[in-house]
Amino acid sequence: MSHFNLDAITAPIASQEGMNHAVLQSIYNHSESTQNDRARMEKDERGGNWSDELLAMVGSRDWTLKREKVTAQTLSLAKRFYQESLAWLIKEGHAKTIDVSVWEAAPNQMGRHIIITLMDESKFKVPL
Repeated sequence: MSHFNLDAITAPIASQEGMNHAVLQSIYNHSESTQNDRARMEKDERGGNWSDELLAMVGSRDWTLKREKVTAQTLSLAKRFYQESLAWLIKEGHAKTIDVSVWEAAPNQMGRHIIITLMDESKFKVPL
């Protein structure tokens, strides 16, 4: 996403724009870092995001991986973070399945691919 679209905030989740907004907000603002994340980073930071100055209660576990070397453990953590942050879509009946793939796309660069199967069996590819 190259810019912030205010219309996305009120777009229905059934629309492409609304689903895209919900998914990206879920991934990047799911929860703050845990004690394990802080130990792994060797820093006592909760995880940053664009709204740090406005909303101190929002954090990002995805952010905790930004400085990590891409290892099997890092890829496993990333996959788990994305699955956990998007699980609410299934729980609330907006999606049937969520398929998350992560891989080392280039030296020390993580590739991510998320496809959500909606209730009508259509597929929604998350633009990351």
